[in-house]
Amino acid sequence: MNTIYIPLDSGESAVLKDPDTLLPRKIYEQLAQFIGKAVKAVDDLPKNSESFNETRSHKAISIDGERGTGKTSVLVNLRDYLASNHKEFAGDIHILDPIDPTLLEDGESLFLHIIVAAVLQDKDIKVAQGRDINKSRTFTQKLEELAHGLESVDLQQSQRGMDKIRSLYGSKHLANCVEAFLISALDLVGKKLLILPIDDVDTSLNRAFENLEILRRYLTSPYILPIVSGDRRLYDEVCWRDFHGRLNKDSSYERKKSYDIAKELAIEYQRKILPLPRRLSMPAVSDYWQHDGIDVTLDKNGIPLRNFMAWLKIFITGPVNGLEGSDLPLPIPSIRALTQFINHCGDLIHDFPEPFKKKVSLLAIRRIWQMPDVPLDIIESFAKKYRELSKEAKREYGEAYRLFYDELKISNTLESKTYLAEDKKSAWVDKLCEYFRFEPEAGAVFLTLQAKQYWFSWNKGENRNQSVLETPLFQPLQHEQREYELFENNDDLSDWESQLKTKLPETWLAAIKGQKTLLPYPVAEVGVNTSLTWKYWEDVHEYYHDKDLENKAIFLISALTQRNFYTNSKQSIVLNIGRVFEVIITSLVSDIELTDLQRIRQRSPFYSASALAPTKTLYLDEFNSKKNTRMNSRFESERELPDEPLEEIPDENEMMFKTLCDEINQWRKDNNIANIEISPWLVYKVFNKVYSQGISGQNGLGYRNSALHIAGWVFYSTWSAFGSFEKGELFGLSDVVSTTNINSTRNFYSNDNFRVNVGPFTPEQNQQSNSDREAYQHRKIYGEKTRTVSYVLATHPLKKWIDEVLSVEFKQKQYTDSQTEKKTLSQTEKIIDIKPAKEFITRKLSISPLARLVKARIKTQLEMIYPGFNKAKAFIDEVISNFPKTDPAVKTLLAAFEELYSEGDK
Repeated sequence: MNTIYIPLDSGESAVLKDPDTLLPRKIYEQLAQFIGKAVKAVDDLPKNSESFNETRSHKAISIDGERGTGKTSVLVNLRDYLASNHKEFAGDIHILDPIDPTLLEDGESLFLHIIVAAVLQDKDIKVAQGRDINKSRTFTQKLEELAHGLESVDLQQSQRGMDKIRSLYGSKHLANCVEAFLISALDLVGKKLLILPIDDVDTSLNRAFENLEILRRYLTSPYILPIVSGDRRLYDEVCWRDFHGRLNKDSSYERKKSYDIAKELAIEYQRKILPLPRRLSMPAVSDYWQHDGIDVTLDKNGIPLRNFMAWLKIFITGPVNGLEGSDLPLPIPSIRALTQFINHCGDLIHDFPEPFKKKVSLLAIRRIWQMPDVPLDIIESFAKKYRELSKEAKREYGEAYRLFYDELKISNTLESKTYLAEDKKSAWVDKLCEYFRFEPEAGAVFLTLQAKQYWFSWNKGENRNQSVLETPLFQPLQHEQREYELFENNDDLSDWESQLKTKLPETWLAAIKGQKTLLPYPVAEVGVNTSLTWKYWEDVHEYYHDKDLENKAIFLISALTQRNFYTNSKQSIVLNIGRVFEVIITSLVSDIELTDLQRIRQRSPFYSASALAPTKTLYLDEFNSKKNTRMNSRFESERELPDEPLEEIPDENEMMFKTLCDEINQWRKDNNIANIEISPWLVYKVFNKVYSQGISGQNGLGYRNSALHIAGWVFYSTWSAFGSFEKGELFGLSDVVSTTNINSTRNFYSNDNFRVNVGPFTPEQNQQSNSDREAYQHRKIYGEKTRTVSYVLATHPLKKWIDEVLSVEFKQKQYTDSQTEKKTLSQTEKIIDIKPAKEFITRKLSISPLARLVKARIKTQLEMIYPGFNKAKAFIDEVISNFPKTDPAVKTLLAAFEELYSEGDK
């Protein structure tokens, strides 16, 4: 049997001339089996049987499915399918055109009238009446008898006395009349079995139960095989409600009990007229591209449907792993929707790249799109080796990366390539937007595509005066626009009132309380209050002795600061993360111009309360502000002069904008970021995760180092969030990720947020300083070929600035700690007996011998003094070669080393 295909130019007609376009082949085959058995049952009937009850049985076949699943198409095309594939009995059956119960007018009482009319209108029966006069006369006679029986039923309500008795007698024999009439129709056309397709018997809800009753009373002859299509959930609803209404017609006593009885009656009633073994269910539309046993292509010899849908999903969502709600189902709810969608995109599908037409797995298609430079066998070899190494105790993955590097080098596919040009991608986005803007279930997909569309135009210079995040996917308050009324909106901003009631005016919060959104969103960021008089540039100037580091520190703090009014008359400087986050995302989306950075600096931070409610006064924590003022001797008391100008930041800060702009563009060029597909959906998930964590836990503000740690926290949290959504089987990695919040920027590179989430994509920190090493090159090539944000952020200019500035903070902190320990040592007059092993370890790790030797301190010093697994291991070997492993200090050292290098990549 040939492969099934969907024509790219398919219309709305249910009639499909080509048998290879019939999608639910399994349903057709199951129907064929039932029909074949019914034909055989007719042959086996006793010839001398005269009683209707002797052969009566309920053998109706039901096809269950929601609207648009292709039930009508099955009924319409059944005749052609059987003629092509089951010629052994196709000549013995006669199939009527599908009967529509909704054709009953209000004045008509019986669905049976529609059935009789369908027989009379059948083309073959009309032709046959002119061929054989005797059979035609018999047919007409049986029709008159049936008409009399139908008339008797219609007159029952109005007749009295003997006339009513005659009507009841006629009604009792109506079933015999129906059978006799239909048998005469079969005899007329020379067939054995009459197939009676009844389409959507549940659609006419006001008569649905009565229509089912027609099946039960009159369509039980072995010569008649009804095939009933509809939504079985509606059958059940109609049946139990009818029984429930009858039970409660005269009394509503014990309604709950009558409900239970009605449900039981409905189940048994349906079991009788629609036997369980004869119930078929239409496949879900997603089965056609998710199940291995179904092969469907788009047009003859075109791209397999499963390949197209796999590509479509990664094209919309990006390389997400499906964790933490990042899976975004395609909103194609039915076969009807699928065929309409394919028809809409037909012109673009026709020119789809050849590599996607191969018969491969869904995962392989996603890999082809995400990593076009990497042959499938190479990434699969890497994945297999990675899985093997993950089962070992040490979990050192260097061998897997070396294998990837070596095989890629042999394959000569180190050059970069892409499958769709930018204009083709833009055309796809436009086409998808046109379709999904009218699909009620496509809210999230439409927002994502709209953002993608916006980024294409932003890249071309359009809307450049707006933020790259000024699109409804990142602006929940825009979801009330009329354009989004069609979509299902199951989320809201109800959390905002409870969490911001002490920060923003109640009137504004009340106005948005009931606002629905198409996706969940974090609460707007209020920020952390400092002081209006905090001259952080002076603080930085006194602390840093390197002009370049000083300028970078000032720039980072200035990116966080926002001057705000609060409590109606006062002002303060608030720290928000929005500008740093926006710079990161903007640098991923497009080359940056100096004006882009200046615009980000001049406007309110992205997703801050001051940006979402620009005319509203913030109610900040005045107590903390005064506390911060007392903690910094340069702070003055808060001023109530809102018009007093804020002191200007040194001119060097403006120069840093230009420096960062140049470095970002060079970074984009070096990493070929223009070829990386940045998905708005992936960015949305990262944004949601970062802002849901927030910086409310940061304390000690008013000090330089706390503000710088916030800048570091924003970048590290964003970087880690990208890794948590990208890491997975797509890249041959495990789907184990760290979901814990980053509470401190210290030791980030030894934290699971780096080691587990982004570490597999990038060379380790200790390898960065020695780029000539093979291990570095292996990791670097792998990271480049994955085309992931997790990899490219490892060398982002903003990250380098943050790392440089924070390294000074860490060293200063360690110096201060050591000075404190020395002072404590000089003041003590006790003579403490320090064992040789502890003395050796503390001396080598620059730890006070008087300090308690704990794993946390050892891990910190190990990473600083002996960075990387190899150097640390060499130190451990030196210790255990000189001191017994049973020594308490050695035990603690070994435990710390094991924790430090037990997980993640070496």
